Amino acid sequence: MTQDISEKIEVISINDSQPEEQGPVVPHERQVVDCVIAIWKEDPSTESLGMSKLHALVKQKHPNWSISEKRVKALLKQFGLAFNNQEQFTYAKDITSVMTPDVDLPANIHIIMSSKKGKGLYAKKDIKKGDLMWSEEPLFFVPPLANVHLMKNASACTYCGKLLQQSEASAVLKGLDCNVCAEVWCSKKCKQLEGTLHGLLKHNVYNPSSKRSKTIDAEAFLEIQEYCLEEQWNALYAITLIYANCVIDRTGVKQKQFNAMARVSQDIRYKALNSSAGTFDSLNGGALFVQEQQESLWRIGYEKFLRVFPKNPVDYREFLYMMGTYNINNLDSNVFLIQSHLNHNCSPNTSVETEMQRTDGLKVFAARDIKSGEELTTTYVNPSHTVHQRQRELRVNWGFVCGCAKCKEDLKQNERRKSSSHQGSQNASSIRNMLKATKETVGEEGIELEVPSEFNGERRKSVRFDEKVVAVKE
Repeated sequence: MTQDISEKIEVISINDSQPEEQGPVVPHERQVVDCVIAIWKEDPSTESLGMSKLHALVKQKHPNWSISEKRVKALLKQFGLAFNNQEQFTYAKDITSVMTPDVDLPANIHIIMSSKKGKGLYAKKDIKKGDLMWSEEPLFFVPPLANVHLMKNASACTYCGKLLQQSEASAVLKGLDCNVCAEVWCSKKCKQLEGTLHGLLKHNVYNPSSKRSKTIDAEAFLEIQEYCLEEQWNALYAITLIYANCVIDRTGVKQKQFNAMARVSQDIRYKALNSSAGTFDSLNGGALFVQEQQESLWRIGYEKFLRVFPKNPVDYREFLYMMGTYNINNLDSNVFLIQSHLNHNCSPNTSVETEMQRTDGLKVFAARDIKSGEELTTTYVNPSHTVHQRQRELRVNWGFVCGCAKCKEDLKQNERRKSSSHQGSQNASSIRNMLKATKETVGEEGIELEVPSEFNGERRKSVRFDEKVVAVKE
């Protein structure tokens, strides 16, 4: 019986230290696309590579993948990805704007509207380098989303989100506490700036016996605030605060000013996200190649948004426009009326400096001498980044491919470097070919070198044209 059992037992040797041999694998389409995205992220210059070179990089990363160049190309087209700069998606043509109403401009600048560039700020007279052109406070202020819980327990200002050193008790003595909830303000200015909005958003200061519906539902706002914090969705949090400010503005001017800014729908911007390795900040919502999940997220956010404003609903299309408009116009989460008119240049002629206290806004200085009639520009991206990084970020987040003088010069330098590298490779190849031809001509016997008339008694043997040339003393 024992013998029968032993015959049935098979001893298997397992060695976990040895990797399992893998044969050819046909990758899933998402794996291929994710691989291309990873390549582009690691080196933005690869976005301009041709399909054959891009395919070679994919194979280099995954040698066991069985995938043709034709399939890589087909998948990139299927997912709306481009493999050269000419085919990448832009949405500048989808951005619209109108003249801004009731804007109080400094005396030395004015707004010009053109069919090619839309709105822009231009100098009305010569401006010297270093001159302060204007300063402004935010049209719409958005506190840091990350500080929401600190604001609730009086550890941060309920309006600006500034961390507080003082205790709640000292705030009470200064009259900076709320008499309904536990939240406090850091200064009289913040308390005044928030005004009645605090009560409407946080605890519904209204007549309970009134049959009129609430303008803003505080419970719904607190719910969407928590949702935004959980999802790290700053854009939804911001447009909720912006629309709340517009709803309580009886003049209607703030709503008109926001609608006059450069407008684009968020779903249009998302197409640019899916057409390159560029990524939106997670605070603005979005994950690569999950359009259906993104649409679901927007729908959930929209339903929560509607519940905050029972008397002033907006349709879903306008909701997406509000989100897109905020994303392309905000600076450090805040929205500024005059500053939002500045167009981009990688070598701007203005310097925008935000104040230490975010509620104080910003100041705009002349970065160099500016001539009368010249457009005022700022930079939307870090000018020290490579031209490929700058253009990718601009295309994804603002919808255009930059053609400024700096970008053109940087692209020319890149081409010169490529040409120089290619020439160097050709020279090295020519030298190798020459050595090979010489070796074939001379043969294996080598060349006997002539002994100089004056030498120290040592001479070199014949030199052979091998891979390694060695001098041997006799």
